[in-house]
Amino acid sequence: MARLVRLPGRLLEASGNGRPREMVATEKSDRTRLMGHSGIVPSTGLTLGPYKVHFVSGGRFRLDGGAMFGVVPKVLWNRVAPADEKNRIRMGMNCLLIEGKGQRVLVDSGIGTKDDPKFRDIFAVERPEGLIEDLAALGVSPQDVTTVACTHLHFDHCGGGTTRGEDGVVKPTFPKAHYLIRRTEWEDAHHANVRNRASYIPDNYDPVEKAGQLVLHDDDVEILPGVTLRNLPGHTRGHQGVFFDFPGGKALYAVDLIPTVAHLPLPYIMGYDLYPMTTLETKRAILTDATREQWLILFEHDPDHLAVRVSGTADKVLFEKVSSSS
Repeated sequence: MARLVRLPGRLLEASGNGRPREMVATEKSDRTRLMGHSGIVPSTGLTLGPYKVHFVSGGRFRLDGGAMFGVVPKVLWNRVAPADEKNRIRMGMNCLLIEGKGQRVLVDSGIGTKDDPKFRDIFAVERPEGLIEDLAALGVSPQDVTTVACTHLHFDHCGGGTTRGEDGVVKPTFPKAHYLIRRTEWEDAHHANVRNRASYIPDNYDPVEKAGQLVLHDDDVEILPGVTLRNLPGHTRGHQGVFFDFPGGKALYAVDLIPTVAHLPLPYIMGYDLYPMTTLETKRAILTDATREQWLILFEHDPDHLAVRVSGTADKVLFEKVSSSS
């Protein structure tokens, strides 16, 4: 299996060699101190190339821990992601706002505010209105967003992209933005099967098409110079991450390929992934490059870590925290 162990200083190790081994987790206080936030994304960010990249919160929620860690036994994952009485673990919705070159690009939009109380209770949704509040704290209104880059169309990633008005009509939250969605993801969302149907909610994306703001793309697309929306298949066919490539270094917003720091070991793959062996191939390829070149990995769902720098190898990933001033 795999293990996560504390190394001297601020380094942690994630390794997987196929044999059952113990996972030794840091204490919750250590995990929080490593990144320095409480689970709701603070007003913080990174400078990547010519861009300021802010973490903005789409709120937080909880998902079943067993589903989040797939074949990994609970005795292992529960030490790094303790479950509540309903077997759910804490999850962030750490969206990105990329500012530069006269553009404001929002990557994903959290869960949104359209869902009913039953839905919010099932997933323990907290502060779904936080996205607009966090943007406002940065001086950004919904009208200021020029592009919404959708990594995929599951409800916890694109729900905040539309809003239900007082008249009951659902419209795009960002009226002047074009919404980038990979065509294969759009097609899969509209032809969902019994396994993935619950993840796709038409009100989260169909109003974008009706408003004329939808832009479908077939291949990887450069959303800003040096910033690419890149296919990372496995979770879904059209699942994407955001790749930053500048002379000073590289970074990847890994989305659901590596949703939390606990998913860095290769075997730690979500049960939600439709194509887990594809996820494994994608993850190995990404971590091979990332560890060799010491990329930054940005996490969408980790409630305690926003970004880490990785090194080592794909089979033995070392990582350390990254301060918001990096």
